[in-house]
Amino acid sequence: MDAVMRTPAARRYATEALRFANAARGSNSESWRKRRPLQQLPGFCGGLSSAELAEALPVYARAPQTPTSLRTLFEFGLHPTPQRVMLSAQFLHQELAVRLAHRAHELASLPLGLNKMPSVRKVHRMYESSFAALLRQRRPRDTDTESALSDTMTTILHRHEDVVKLVARGVLELKAVQHVNTNNEDIQRFLDRFYSSRIGMRMLIAQHLAIRESSARENYVGIINSKCAPEEVILDAAEAVRSLAYRHYGDAPEVEITGALGLRFPYVDSYLFFPMFELLKNSVRATVEAHENADSFPNVRVAIAGGEEDVTIKISDEGGGIKRSAMPSIWTYLFTTAEVSPHDLLHVSDSELGDSSDSDENGFDDVDVAGSSPGAGYRMGMDPIAGFGYGLPLSRLYARYFGGDLTLVSMEGYGTDAYLHVCKLGDKQEILY
Repeated sequence: MDAVMRTPAARRYATEALRFANAARGSNSESWRKRRPLQQLPGFCGGLSSAELAEALPVYARAPQTPTSLRTLFEFGLHPTPQRVMLSAQFLHQELAVRLAHRAHELASLPLGLNKMPSVRKVHRMYESSFAALLRQRRPRDTDTESALSDTMTTILHRHEDVVKLVARGVLELKAVQHVNTNNEDIQRFLDRFYSSRIGMRMLIAQHLAIRESSARENYVGIINSKCAPEEVILDAAEAVRSLAYRHYGDAPEVEITGALGLRFPYVDSYLFFPMFELLKNSVRATVEAHENADSFPNVRVAIAGGEEDVTIKISDEGGGIKRSAMPSIWTYLFTTAEVSPHDLLHVSDSELGDSSDSDENGFDDVDVAGSSPGAGYRMGMDPIAGFGYGLPLSRLYARYFGGDLTLVSMEGYGTDAYLHVCKLGDKQEILY
């Protein structure tokens, strides 16, 4: 056993994968069978009927999910030997099925009639299809079965690309039909659970697909950058935002970066780029609109601080701030201070949902971060949506996924300070619902 496998985090990951493998072979452990009742189903054998799949889904939905942490994924992927790639595949073969079943079960039982909306039903069918694809896939035992599973996971990534917009459209369909308030607490809690789970599944899949590639990028362990540089990510996000501002407004404020400029730590670049892009976009737009008649704009200021536990990034602007009465709404989905009509999203066609264009046809706020050229290198593991009031709540989910957070403090009439906290230690387990 190599030195890395002796680290507790990597050992836990490998142990969990081996437990799955042993249980699939028919473990005699009564306690394990109680924890994982799905092992008594005829799953993972490649020949399940539709009836057997229908029987399996609610059982998988009752099985506990297995949380992981950034440090675990990083340490386990440091030396991706064939054995480790196989253990990762065996773990994901079952874990992804459990997570998909949890979400499919929730989609089928959503309150207020949301589960009956056409777009939500389409998403439900996607999750059922992906669940079925995993169960019909044989448990990885050799290169061929591992490769087949990786192909299936790649298909799942692409199949689910439009899920965020589809669910958003489903909420608007409900509002149009039943006049339900989109700020309803049950709906907001569901969206938090659903999108957080989606972030986790895409992270696990993207990490596995990356570590199995023989031509790894320098300083990367899968999709985790061992030397993530906040200053560089912020510069890229600022370039992307200012490019959009010039295209939409014809001008843009400077973005000034100070603090711990040489800081490096293991993190997923895209999980930092996404919230930075959103926060800078909000600050730049507010600054331009608040000073539209001025000869020049005040800078948007970004300060980086590296503590023992957290990396904290503060974004400050003089864009006039947010009304105190509006502050409780900024974390709700489909809330936006920009003039973007919900009608635009409700009537997006299926073909347009797959379009990753960053056209500003619908305004400065309606931008696909993952597809925009300046940020194209951050696409892996990201959600293909920004705008329509999803930027802030999704950014907070990305921050919280591995133990960070995002908070805003506003002074109406002056500006806003945003604080993005990122867990530097990487030891926080993902929160699973």
